[in-house]
Amino acid sequence: MLAVPPGLPATHPGASAGCAGLFEVTVRGLREETGRDAHAAALLQLATDAYDAQHLPPGRPASPAVRLCLWLERGRDPLAAADVADRLDAVSPADLPRPARWTTTPVDVAADLDVVDLTALVRSWADAVWADWRPQAGRLRTAADAVLTG
Repeated sequence: MLAVPPGLPATHPGASAGCAGLFEVTVRGLREETGRDAHAAALLQLATDAYDAQHLPPGRPASPAVRLCLWLERGRDPLAAADVADRLDAVSPADLPRPARWTTTPVDVAADLDVVDLTALVRSWADAVWADWRPQAGRLRTAADAVLTG
């Protein structure tokens, strides 16, 4: 549980204001670097996909989880996967059961920032989120493959 300061707006559908605020603070440096650094831009997209896959509102296409599949299992760059967002929304299943629990959350990422490199943290977090989606991996892979062949 995150303490929410009074007046902190909820900025992300499906996420609490505290979690959204923590995520924004955690990736602030990446956001500042994206214009000058392609690695930072790709890492920010990967972090955003992991976050969005964990905070997917009911009934919405599971596009963030499909983007994780494209990167982690199909070798696509996170930015390239984000570029096909319109196709992803068209093929991503919207009725998937969400994982009951998350192995790693933005709280874990933020807690380890002082001792672990952010790149390693984000990649580990993305791997954990994809593993948490594993019961639905077959349908997510089918959607990823449809994007790649469409």
